[in-house]
Amino acid sequence: MDRFLSPKIDDPGLPLTDVLVAQIIGPSLEIAWLSLNHAPSPSWLRPIFQTSALYTSRGSLLAPALIHGAALATCWIIGALAAKTYELEAIVPNEKNGYGTILWRVCQAGAFASGLLILATQLDLLSEFGRWVQLGESEETDFRLLLAAVELINDIFFEAITLITWRLFLASQSRRPSS
Repeated sequence: MDRFLSPKIDDPGLPLTDVLVAQIIGPSLEIAWLSLNHAPSPSWLRPIFQTSALYTSRGSLLAPALIHGAALATCWIIGALAAKTYELEAIVPNEKNGYGTILWRVCQAGAFASGLLILATQLDLLSEFGRWVQLGESEETDFRLLLAAVELINDIFFEAITLITWRLFLASQSRRPSS
């Protein structure tokens, strides 16, 4: 519990930058990639308020993207605290392990965050259907479960790409000078 209640954070600005990367860059890349490949939009990317045919509101997809990104960032922060990714060993490469410790800690944090995201998706499905559902019950539940699985895979993939890239970039910028 000390990892969560009194974490060791050697770079006080890093949690904020991690949140910005996880909340804004990851979902934005996902939306751009899906749009460029003419794939269907994720179910979370719907305007909060319905617009009429006569009036379309510009920026109506910004709020849903930011809300979904906030959920992803929350999962990441909890995973990062669990994996101790804010300690100096997980930020700056050293002579002995190079970038190995950094990648290992980011992967640990990502695994924890993915577990939280899967749990949150299960709870969302439970609240939507009012019961636990499984594949094969009906076409409606099968479609919703497959949609949830595809969106989970996309979220995990794009968050992993952005956060690993960010952490490796940060590590390359903060490399300790050799003596």
